[in-house]
Amino acid sequence: MKSKIHIYETESQYFSPRKHFISRIEEMEKKSDRGAKLAKKWTEFLNQSLNSETYPVIHPIGQETFSLYAEFPTGVFEYAFDIDGASLLIKEKEIKPVQFNPSDIIVAVDQGNLNKDPNRIKPNHKNPVMVLQSRYLTQNKPYCINGNHRIFEAYRNNDKQIEVYVFKDLEFVPFFYDALSKATYYLEIDYDYVVNEK
Repeated sequence: MKSKIHIYETESQYFSPRKHFISRIEEMEKKSDRGAKLAKKWTEFLNQSLNSETYPVIHPIGQETFSLYAEFPTGVFEYAFDIDGASLLIKEKEIKPVQFNPSDIIVAVDQGNLNKDPNRIKPNHKNPVMVLQSRYLTQNKPYCINGNHRIFEAYRNNDKQIEVYVFKDLEFVPFFYDALSKATYYLEIDYDYVVNEK
């Protein structure tokens, strides 16, 4: 399975968040009265809060982050996740992992983007295995944002169980590294609500 990650990394550099927001706002505005009200709020937010945001986000040296890419009609957007911050939140909130048979969670691994050369793998187990599942971001499929190799190795070794922290829809909002990722995610929730008349 070939991964699109390298294509996404390039294409996401040219994404215009402002253009995307305006496109979504215009669609919501035309859809319904409810959409027009949400569009007005998003227009205010765009003009007041997002003008100073940098895109693409600059990932800090020495901090573990993860990029998850989303394809929109306006281009490819890079959502940035703070993996170190997510791990800290797991400890602070005493969140418990879920036990999975590796064959049941291997679907969360983007195997086309998995480095399978043992000489090039640098094990980093300071952060736990984390999987997101969101109808707005992953089409309701599980997607591993940390621990791909651990899931893959557990699957390959026929291990009976692996501990995975699973976060759905709004549960992982605190993991977004930057304000633009968070705002774009909320915009997509509102957009889905309006265009699909939820």
